[in-house]
Amino acid sequence: LANAHSVTPRKPFSKNKIEKAYLLGFAIGDLRVRKMYKNIETILIDCGSTKKEQIKLVKSLFKHYGRAWISKPTNAGKTHIECSVDLSFNFLLENHHKIPKWILRRKNLFAAFLSGFIDAEGSIFISKGKAAYSLGNYNYHLLNQIYAQLIKLGIKLKPPRRGTLKGYKDRQGYRRKADYWTLAIHRKSSLLKLFKLINPYLKHSKRKNDLKKAVRNIKERNRKFGNLRMN
Repeated sequence: LANAHSVTPRKPFSKNKIEKAYLLGFAIGDLRVRKMYKNIETILIDCGSTKKEQIKLVKSLFKHYGRAWISKPTNAGKTHIECSVDLSFNFLLENHHKIPKWILRRKNLFAAFLSGFIDAEGSIFISKGKAAYSLGNYNYHLLNQIYAQLIKLGIKLKPPRRGTLKGYKDRQGYRRKADYWTLAIHRKSSLLKLFKLINPYLKHSKRKNDLKKAVRNIKERNRKFGNLRMN
């Protein structure tokens, strides 16, 4: 009966572990996933963004599995996307306070998970002429897991730091619902190792372009000033 009311044809999830790890990372960072009713056979995945690249990416992730509806931009320039998929995506409904163990066991699965998280909430940028990377989230334990895993992979960085406090109001008028934590990398050698790890799995067009700019920045600084802070 539920399938009879489904207008758009749906395909089950591919069961590809790389794709699954990426989607989990992206969902934790930027998606709302829910079932409207207990017995319905539809999972709704949605988010809103002022960035066209973000909406385009979300559509590309789910359009082959079901319906993808996109709203008109609001007066503030925010667009919403809602995707309807079948119950084979129920792994996204789980409340992931920690990275699943099956992801941590394999380097490529962790890289895919981290890439999804970065595509959703990460930032690769040039600040004061130097390349840098930052990842922020309310979940300290999740960021600490990422920190520990990167250390295991030989990527030197400092533990997560508390950023803005609960109640802080940003430029867009949003208040922090809890303390916000950040994980950052500035050391050139660590940045290059991180970029090598995530480059095959990034899907966000801006993140990929920003990564290329950051690599060029590091190479140019090495050319001008030598390989300082490369160990």
